[in-house]
Amino acid sequence: ESEEKYAKVLEDAQKRQDYGSMNVVQRHILDWYQPLKDRIEQQQRNFLYLDTGVQDDGDEGVVDNFDLPPTGLKQYGPHLCSLQPQKLAVITAHTVLMDCLANHKQELQSLRGVAIRLATAIETEVNIQRAMKKQMENAPIEWKEQMMAKREEAQQAAAATGKNNEKENIVAGSASLTESNIFDSWMYGPSHLNRFIEDANRRKLKGNKRMMRIEKANARARAILESDAEWDSASKTMLGVFLLNQLLNTATIQYPHHKRDQTEHEDVPAFEYFKTFNQLTKKRLGLFTVHDDMHEMVKDEKYESIKPFSNRHKPMILPPRDWVSPNDGAYSWLKAEFMRTRGCQTQKEALELSDLSTAFAGLNSLGRVPWVINKDILEVAETCWTKDIPLGDIPSQTDYEVPPTPESSPDKFPEDMKTLKLTDPDLYAKHIDEFNEYRLKLHKRERFIQRNMDLRSLRCSALLKLEEARQFKDFEAIYYPYNMDFRGRAYPIPPYLSNIGSDLCRGLLTFAESKPLGPRGLYWLKVHLANLGGNDKITFDERAQFTDDNMENVRLAVTHPFGKNPELKETQWWMKLDDPFQGLAACHEIINAIDSGDPESYMCAMPVHMDGSCNGLQHYAALGLDTGGGAAVNLCKSDKPSDVYIGVMEEVVRLVAEEASKKLDFDTSDLDQLSTEQMKAFRSNKSAKLVNGLIDRGVVKRTVMTSVYGVTFIGAKEQIREKITEKLEEKGHDIDDINDDIFQACSYLAKITMDVMGQLFVGAKQTMNWLTTCARLISAYEQPVAWISPIGVPCVQPYRQQRSYMVTTFLQRVTLVDNSDDLPVHKSRQVSAFPPNYVHSLDSSHMLLTALEMEKRGLTFSAVHDSFWTHACDVDEMNEALRETFVDLYKQPLLEDLKAGWEMRYPDIEFPDIPQKGDLDLDEVKSAPYFFQ
Repeated sequence: ESEEKYAKVLEDAQKRQDYGSMNVVQRHILDWYQPLKDRIEQQQRNFLYLDTGVQDDGDEGVVDNFDLPPTGLKQYGPHLCSLQPQKLAVITAHTVLMDCLANHKQELQSLRGVAIRLATAIETEVNIQRAMKKQMENAPIEWKEQMMAKREEAQQAAAATGKNNEKENIVAGSASLTESNIFDSWMYGPSHLNRFIEDANRRKLKGNKRMMRIEKANARARAILESDAEWDSASKTMLGVFLLNQLLNTATIQYPHHKRDQTEHEDVPAFEYFKTFNQLTKKRLGLFTVHDDMHEMVKDEKYESIKPFSNRHKPMILPPRDWVSPNDGAYSWLKAEFMRTRGCQTQKEALELSDLSTAFAGLNSLGRVPWVINKDILEVAETCWTKDIPLGDIPSQTDYEVPPTPESSPDKFPEDMKTLKLTDPDLYAKHIDEFNEYRLKLHKRERFIQRNMDLRSLRCSALLKLEEARQFKDFEAIYYPYNMDFRGRAYPIPPYLSNIGSDLCRGLLTFAESKPLGPRGLYWLKVHLANLGGNDKITFDERAQFTDDNMENVRLAVTHPFGKNPELKETQWWMKLDDPFQGLAACHEIINAIDSGDPESYMCAMPVHMDGSCNGLQHYAALGLDTGGGAAVNLCKSDKPSDVYIGVMEEVVRLVAEEASKKLDFDTSDLDQLSTEQMKAFRSNKSAKLVNGLIDRGVVKRTVMTSVYGVTFIGAKEQIREKITEKLEEKGHDIDDINDDIFQACSYLAKITMDVMGQLFVGAKQTMNWLTTCARLISAYEQPVAWISPIGVPCVQPYRQQRSYMVTTFLQRVTLVDNSDDLPVHKSRQVSAFPPNYVHSLDSSHMLLTALEMEKRGLTFSAVHDSFWTHACDVDEMNEALRETFVDLYKQPLLEDLKAGWEMRYPDIEFPDIPQKGDLDLDEVKSAPYFFQ
C-alpha cells in the first residue's frame, strides 16, 4: 500500500513536472529510497552467494558493491529475502520514522525495541502477502485474465512514456507475464528470488556444490514465505538491526533547522544511534531515535507526509469473520490470534483443548456492532489541531523552552569526604552545595527535554487518531474485530481509533444505527453529560438537573464551540468537562433532540455509558458476600450513590491533618543527631505539613481503584505523586527545589491510603489474602497459576524467570530475553499478580455474558471492561440485563469451584479453607440503582 501511495505521489509530480511541489519530508524519504533499496538488494545477493566462493558484483548498472558485513547473515538472510528490496526499503523508512516519532520513552527507543518492531512489521507484511496470494490463486479465471491484461497495458504505457527510472517506478514489475508472475510481481516475494538462480546460471558457476548452496539458500527463504510459524527473536533482532544500520548510512536531511539561513548544503543524519547509561539497570543502553532536525521538519508540515503510513490493523468496513477457533477469526488477510498469550505455549495448548463457544460468541457479538465517525466532533478536533488549541488528547504544538545546559560540572569530591567534613566543614558544605545546585539544574533541563519528547509522542498519537477518523468518515458502517488477553479481557484489535481509547477516540465514534429516544432517552442523555462532566456522585435526577441548569452553555457548545470570537481562544464551558469531546457530542444530541420538537421520536445513535462503581471491589464484595463492602460500592439499594473514594479521602485527610498539627518534642536543628524513631517522626510530620490541604478525591482515587488489582506501594506512590505535583505547581512551588520532599511526602501518603483501604474493606482483604496464599502454594511446586474463567476460558499466568542471551549485530551486542515455558516460574510475580488477574477474569466474564444477553434481546451493546454502552432509549433495559447476569454469575460457587479444580490438579497440596462469607443478599443488586451508573 505504501509503495502504491509513493508511486501516486511521484506520478502526480511527473504530470505537473514539478517535484518541488512535494513537501520537504516526502522529498527526503524519496531520496533515501534508492540507496536503501540497493543496499538491501546487495545483502540479499550476499546471502544467496554465501559460502560459494564467488564474489558477487551485482547486476550490471543496478547495484554497487557495498561493504556489508556478513554478521549473522546465515540466520537472518532467509527473512531478508522474504520480500522484494523495494518493499523492504519502503517498510523500513516508514516504520522506523513512525516508531521514533511515536515512542518517547527510553525503553521504547532502545535499539533492540526499534529493531524488533521493524522486523515484526516485515513479518506482518509477509503474512499478508501469503494470505493474499492464496486468495488470488483461488480467484476466477476471468479475473486473472483481466489482471494480466491490465498489467500488460500498464507496462506498455510505461514503455511508451519512457518511465524506466527505478525511483520513479517504485512498484517493481516483472519481465514476463505468466499467470503466477502476476501475483508474485504485484504482491509477493518468490519471483525476485528466482532471478538469483537465473543469474547463477548466467554466470555458469563451476561445481554442483555452489549451485546447490544457492538453491538451498533460496529454499530457506521460500520456507520462510510459506511457513505460518512466528519468526524467532534473534533472527528478528539481526534483521532489524541490519536494516537500521543501512538506514543510518543512507537517510540524510539537508538544511537543518538551526542553519536554514545558510545557502550551503549540509547533510545531517535523519536518525541517530548512540549509547547511554541506564540508571535502573546500571548498564549501557543503545538508543535509536530520530534527529531533532528531522522531527522539526515533520512537525513544521504538521506530519502531513507520514500520516497515511501508520497502521495495518485498522477498523473494517465489513463485519469481522466470526471466531471459530483460536487461530481463525477477525480479519480476512491479516493474521490475528484469539488470545494475546504473551508467547505462553501452555496457554495455547489449553485453548485448543477447551470449549470456547461462549467466549467466541461474546467477542463475535462485540465485533458485529457497526460504528460511524461523528463528523461534528471530527471537525472540532481538527480545528483544535490546526489552530493549536490544546484540549484533551490534542497536545500543544509549541515545545517547552529547555533551560540551558549547566555551564560546568562541580569539581570532583575529595576522596575522603568524611575526613573533610571533620577537618574543614565549610569546604565540605561548599562541595555539597555546588553539587546539589549542578544536579538541580541538570535535572530541571532533563525534565523539560522529557516533556518535549512526551509532546512529540502525543502529537503523533493524536494525528494517527484523527487521520484514521478522516479515512473512515464517509463509510456507512465500520467494525472492530476483538480478541482477548490471557485473563479473558476483551480488546478491539485496531490500536489507535477505537472505543477503548481516550476521550477523543470515544467522542469520534458513534453507533451506526439510530433509534428513537423514547420516553426516557433524553433523560439518560442529560445524565450522561453530567457524568462526563464529573458530576457522577449525585443522584440521577440531580445529574439531569445539572444539565438543565447548564442548558445555555450546552447550546453555546453546539452553536459556537470556540466562542463567539474564536480568535481569542477562550476556554469554553464544554472544554472544562472531564471528557470534553464526548461531552460535546452529548451536547449536540441533546440540542438536536430538543430542537426537533419531538424528543421522543428523535433518532439518536449516541452510546450512553453505565460504569461500575469501583468495579474491582464490587467483585470482591460479591465473592465474599460482604455486606459492608457491598454497601460501600453500591451493591445495595440506596437513595443516593455511595462514593468509596470520598470515604477513603475523608479518613486520609483526617489522619494527615492530625499529623500536621503535632508539635515535635525534640530538637530538629541537627538532623544527624536524631535517633531512628525521631527521624521517622520528623519525616512524617514534615510530609504531612507539605500535603495538608492538597488532598482531594482525585489524589486517592487511582490508588483506591487499583488497590484491588494488586497495586504495589511503589505504584501507589507514583499515582499520588503525579496528582500532588500538579497541585504544588498550581500553588507556585518550584518542583525541582522540593523534589526530595515531594518524594518523601508521597511515600507517607501512599502508606496511609493503603492502610485505610485495608481497614475499610476487611472482606475484600480476606479474599485477596486467600487467593495470594493459594497462588504461593502452587508456585512453590514450580507450576504457573492457572484457572478456568466462568465462561470457560483457560487462564495461565505467563510469568517465568527470564533467561537472557546475547546476539551480535552490526551496531552492538543485543541482550534478548527468553520466556520459554521450559524456564522456572517467576514465583513472586505468580503470587502478586494472581488476585488482580483472577478478578479481571471475573469482570470480563460479566461483560461478555451481558453482551450475549443484550444480543439475545436484540439490543446494541458495547463495553470497555466495566463501562457498558447502549442506545439512550435502551439504558433501562441494559441496566436490568447487566444486573441479572451479575447476580447469576455470583450465585455460582466460584471460589469453591476454583479450589476444587486446584485440588484435582495438585492432590499433594493442602489448600486453606475459603474465608467465611458474609450475609449479603445478591438479589438486592437487581434493585440497587447505582450499582452501575
